Amino acid sequence: MVGFKNLPGAFGVEVTDIDLSTASDGEIRQLLDIFYRHQVVVLRRQDLSFERFDDITKKFGHQHPHFLDHLRMRGHPAILMLSNIYENGRQLGVHEGACFWHTDVAYLDPANSTTMVYSVKRPRDGCPTSLADCFGAYDALPESMKRKIDDLVCIHHYGNRDFQSGAAEKNSKFEAERMTEDQKKKVKDVYHPLVKRHPITGRKSLYSVAGTSWGIVDWPEDEAVALLRELMDHCLQDRFITSIDYDVGDFAAWDTFSTLHCATPLAGAGPDDPNARILWRVSVNGLSPLYRLEETYQGMSTAA
Repeated sequence: MVGFKNLPGAFGVEVTDIDLSTASDGEIRQLLDIFYRHQVVVLRRQDLSFERFDDITKKFGHQHPHFLDHLRMRGHPAILMLSNIYENGRQLGVHEGACFWHTDVAYLDPANSTTMVYSVKRPRDGCPTSLADCFGAYDALPESMKRKIDDLVCIHHYGNRDFQSGAAEKNSKFEAERMTEDQKKKVKDVYHPLVKRHPITGRKSLYSVAGTSWGIVDWPEDEAVALLRELMDHCLQDRFITSIDYDVGDFAAWDTFSTLHCATPLAGAGPDDPNARILWRVSVNGLSPLYRLEETYQGMSTAA
């Protein structure tokens, strides 16, 4: 039986008694049930080949080639390297492009549903990821605010809203990973609800109120951004935050429909530097192939 225990912080769990290298679909289904209830799962000391990690991610949803095609892993367009390593002046993977509060790939439609990482190389001094519980943040809002925002639609496109404006210092120090000229030509607006009802649990969350949300449909820009920043600040209270770090072999997944996250800045390093870091990272969209649509919302609206 797959078990779990609470992570330090506001939410999320460490899952025990499962070996992902040999896990059956039945065990993965148990893992998914825990994941959808708790939004963040960490599995310590796994031993995954590249091929097995790739296979596990497909159990969570549908892989899609990443927008940043110049940083895709060679031979596998869905996998990015998260790394501070530079070789001969060349960036090995995404370095500081995730060091601001955001939701992964909310700038596409369909948006991504889950992000997974596997730790290949751990920096000596650590490099935690912080996450915010956007279910809990929505639940804690006054009823008047819920009525105000429940039917609003946000405008998204690639980038960090707060870096460009410079007006919200807590989230404006780092920009999104820089695009090539060809990638810039492909950026377009997409639209997502500000309050998102989760397709599995039915719970409501404050969806992507930081990062790629640039406005609200039919709202003046200044009023829209002011509201989004107010909601971001609400989400980033300590009572909604969990921080996780990774040792070599650790696997983690977070639900991008119900969380914000932010990486810790880490100085650039050479391949042999003790503070070098490598994570394999995959984001997927859609539902797990292990779920049927008629199973959603059934008995999963509260934490187990």
